[in-house]
Amino acid sequence: MLRTATGLTLLLWPLAAMAQPSFDCSKAESSAEEAVCASDALSAMDVETARLFDLALHGPDMTMERAQELRAYQRGWIKGRDECWKADDLALCIRDEYALRIDALRTGYADARATPGASTGPFAYVCDGLDAAVSATYVQAGDPVVVLRWGDNARVLPQVISGSGARYEADGLQFWTKGPDATLTQDGADHACRQDGIG
Repeated sequence: MLRTATGLTLLLWPLAAMAQPSFDCSKAESSAEEAVCASDALSAMDVETARLFDLALHGPDMTMERAQELRAYQRGWIKGRDECWKADDLALCIRDEYALRIDALRTGYADARATPGASTGPFAYVCDGLDAAVSATYVQAGDPVVVLRWGDNARVLPQVISGSGARYEADGLQFWTKGPDATLTQDGADHACRQDGIG
């Protein structure tokens, strides 16, 4: 407990008690929703997804037709997220679904980028030896990840320990950023990259 100068007593709740998703956990309808309610990291990603959806839906550029389309895409995404019960790793599947949705909202709706929050981007990187630019969206909600898109590829990489810069790595793919520069390592080959505006 903490006593303030006015004599009021405040309870200091643990961080876990404050990490609530955007929906009512007492009404969780799927194993995915139950997993989100049980995880501070997934709850934080859910909150960021809901924030971006709300910004996009209520932004000044939104038309009635685009709002209907956005709502339909969101319903479809929720159904896809709830299919994670079929995955070998439920939490990993849900994390990736949220990261990809955050990227899609930030990429497709400028209004979703209108205010700062727990995600940034997309940023475009031009990489030596790659035919397509690499788009990177950084998600700091929960356990930090980057969503990379280039050509027909879309990958979610978790942040790993790094001596300098920020390094993201999974399954033989690595993305290491230092300021506006980055290195994409794929199949043992390093590609030097330079940030080049919005992706």
